[in-house]
Amino acid sequence: MANRKANGTKYKSAIIDTAPEAAGYYCDPVSARDNRLGNMYMSVRGSGSATVTLQFKAIDDTSWTVYDTYTANTRQLIDDYSDTQWRIGVASGDYASGTVKVGIDYGTN
Repeated sequence: MANRKANGTKYKSAIIDTAPEAAGYYCDPVSARDNRLGNMYMSVRGSGSATVTLQFKAIDDTSWTVYDTYTANTRQLIDDYSDTQWRIGVASGDYASGTVKVGIDYGTN
């Protein structure tokens, strides 16, 4: 298969099942304030083996900053209500095997 993205009215996600290219593979960015989203949650699920990276970019930043990395299924609150953009995915070199599903859902409690 090929890596792919899925966006809905309350989520942005990515499915990674092949090694990402040099730029990595991430869901589309999400900003709480721009979209008046309410709570945002990041999630990692699937049966794949990869190091998943949650990144943020503040309004004046030119590049992404690593917030945290994950190697197991999880769902956690992103406690941010600013203009900061968030994305989650797999960096180049961090994919081993299987299928990893990552995403940010919002407007939920």
